[in-house]
Amino acid sequence: MTEFLRLPTHYYNDPLSRVWINCAEAVGFRIVRTPDAYASTDGRGTLLIAVDEMFDPDDSIAQMILHELCHALVEGEDGESKVDWGIGYAIGKNPWREHATLRLQAYLAGQVGLRDFFAPTTDFRVSFWDSLSADPFYAAPELGGRRERSCVAARLAACRASQARWASPLDRALAASAAIAAATPRMIPSGPLASAAPSLSLPSLWSTVQKPPAAHPSGHSPMAAHFAGLSCNDCAWNFVGRHKRRCRHAPDVRLPDESPACWRFEPAIELDCQTCGACCREAYHAVEISSREPVNKLHPERVVIQDSRRKLLRNGNRCAALSGGHKPTESFACAIYQDRPSTCREFTRGSENCLDARRRVGLSL
Repeated sequence: MTEFLRLPTHYYNDPLSRVWINCAEAVGFRIVRTPDAYASTDGRGTLLIAVDEMFDPDDSIAQMILHELCHALVEGEDGESKVDWGIGYAIGKNPWREHATLRLQAYLAGQVGLRDFFAPTTDFRVSFWDSLSADPFYAAPELGGRRERSCVAARLAACRASQARWASPLDRALAASAAIAAATPRMIPSGPLASAAPSLSLPSLWSTVQKPPAAHPSGHSPMAAHFAGLSCNDCAWNFVGRHKRRCRHAPDVRLPDESPACWRFEPAIELDCQTCGACCREAYHAVEISSREPVNKLHPERVVIQDSRRKLLRNGNRCAALSGGHKPTESFACAIYQDRPSTCREFTRGSENCLDARRRVGLSL
């Protein structure tokens, strides 16, 4: 009797893993599985992910890759050239960068109903993640609220995620993940498999999947249940153009009256120059003034002339006349407010330029 040896012509891999490996490759990273690291980067474009044997029962390659991509977004392109994002063993002593990464991870996954599914399995799950509010970009008031360091870093990272390199791969991966989740049974029945593999006696991770939030009328973001009772009318980004309510994120879209808040919602009542200072610091590099401005005579020590152009003096990345704001709970103030130049006087709180400045410093999305 002749024996035939069957040679496989294909191999199977998990579709969710494939989705996130493709996402990582699309933004410029390679995935390498290794027993020598849990999750890290070599600083040369390789994401090092632990082999399956090192995983906890609720780990997945998809979650690990998403977390590392969030690290890349928080650290920016400079951080991509550093081993382990330049964090190393300092993470325990100065965890704000890890916190920012987790805030971004919760924000991205939450928009497709997978916040719990993509939760981290490290010690930060108990010490940080589980205490995050429904809006992951807010900290407790005593920590600085909107201005808390990890919140600022996470918003800046979310803005990077909307740029050309990242937006399409992330959107595709999140949408595909939501589609896979929608087609996967929430519970796996107990039986012989459960007794053979103790981890299978635990509730299925798929049981944590939530229904994705509905799309917002603006089209740029899902609706946000955690802002229930608030509408676009209450948002700093809304404006009236051509006799219709619109959003500065999608100015060509006419919004229905009382459109519910989206994930980018920002309370208009929270716009406060003394807790912001964005236009006076790193959002802009210079304030030009004319030779006829009173500030030239009243505060000559704060005026510099470069190439025949007059500007307010800078102190590092902020206007030299700006004081305060060195801690998230400390207010800003202007030392020459009564004599400030016309450029500053004409800068309107809540204007498009104001919101752009806030976005540049991580106070807005």
